[in-house]
Amino acid sequence: MLLLYFLLAGVGIGLARGGRLSDLAQTRFRWWPVALAGLAFQVLLFSEPLGSQVGAAGPALYVASTLAVLAALARNLALPGFALIAVGATLNLVAIIANGGQMPADPAAVMALLGEARIPADVFSNSVVAGSSAAFAFLGDTMVLPRPMPFANVFSIGDVLIGSGAVVFLVRTMRRRPLISTRWWGRPAEASADG
Repeated sequence: MLLLYFLLAGVGIGLARGGRLSDLAQTRFRWWPVALAGLAFQVLLFSEPLGSQVGAAGPALYVASTLAVLAALARNLALPGFALIAVGATLNLVAIIANGGQMPADPAAVMALLGEARIPADVFSNSVVAGSSAAFAFLGDTMVLPRPMPFANVFSIGDVLIGSGAVVFLVRTMRRRPLISTRWWGRPAEASADG
């Protein structure tokens, strides 16, 4: 849950710059039910009881739900930061598809997180430990948010881009500025004669 740290940072920076949380409520997201359904399904997919029952269908279900979220992101590219979020999500999806429907995780990163280079296999996981032989290994989970930090986990460059895009979105949306200034050098702006 590296994203949570980025969200807290974005809100903090937005508030520090004089932004308001109420401005976020004015944002219009297209296809938000699609994104919400895709993310909610992934939460179920990676937990009990569904995670232990999906078997070989797990990777395909993960890719399908990720495609749904990516489609919703594409419908909102005009929003601040969403292009960066979409690039990060696309990089993650490339690594996932190229490795059979799971994100390759660097053994050293998993070792730093869990104390062993193995991901528990009781339920379907979005990650699979893979060495440098993994396709697009550099796009995989190669970095680690170590314990004892809350929500410690391994993460990818795509995750960093998604989080950075979220910060951009929060900061820019919380501090909306008029497109045209109403004042110029201390005087009220006058309408142009050209219309």
